[in-house]
Amino acid sequence: MDDRMKERTGRLREFFGLGGEAELLAPDAPQPEPGEGLGGFQIEWHVIPRAEVVPFDDAYAARLYPRAPRDFTRMREHKPTYRDVLAGGHARLQGRMVGVEATQKPRYLPGNRQFYGSVYGHDPSADPFAVYLGRAAMVNGTRYDHNYLSLREFVRVVNEDWRARRLLPAGYRATVCPPAVFNLVGAVFHPEWSETETLELGFYRDEAGNATCYAVGSNAPGDFSFIAEVEGEAEWSLAGFRVALVPE
Repeated sequence: MDDRMKERTGRLREFFGLGGEAELLAPDAPQPEPGEGLGGFQIEWHVIPRAEVVPFDDAYAARLYPRAPRDFTRMREHKPTYRDVLAGGHARLQGRMVGVEATQKPRYLPGNRQFYGSVYGHDPSADPFAVYLGRAAMVNGTRYDHNYLSLREFVRVVNEDWRARRLLPAGYRATVCPPAVFNLVGAVFHPEWSETETLELGFYRDEAGNATCYAVGSNAPGDFSFIAEVEGEAEWSLAGFRVALVPE
């Protein structure tokens, strides 16, 4: 574990009040060895503490989702509660290491054509994934105003290229940052993500490989409580996204 990972793990232990004896990783968790080229994509590696140490329980929800929507714990029609969705999706990553893109998300401006990579988002070259947006035929060149099909194509293009270039660690794939990972990494390491008014997208896949999309974001500075399922095409227009590397 390099110095940066040790520092992040220390901050995680401090945030949750864990002693040095608490084992955060599962015994069988892979230790990713990312290609050097991933540094240019601003991928940070984070430990998602295993459930035995940091369970997704009432205390977790109260601390990480203090301003959650009123229906956070209510059953939706033919659907689980948002809390159950998050807990179930997060359980698959607990005890593992996850790579999360830390690129600056821009502030909102009319028309929402800002580029990731700076606060104001005027410079398209600041986005480390700009080349993949073009290859995926995301014609506006930004991370906004897309749909599930275009985002799925973007993910396919990134995985294909990174595997060809041997940038992906063994047993990992690139995807859109999962909702609960966005919340945890944002709350502990990147409070500046909460300073933007627009939302970001996150996926959870079911056993058949189908993805349900969620818009996640902040209800206040330093908060990452907002979550809503994305259903209609119009709901995609103001939601950006960030990349994550997760175990297969």
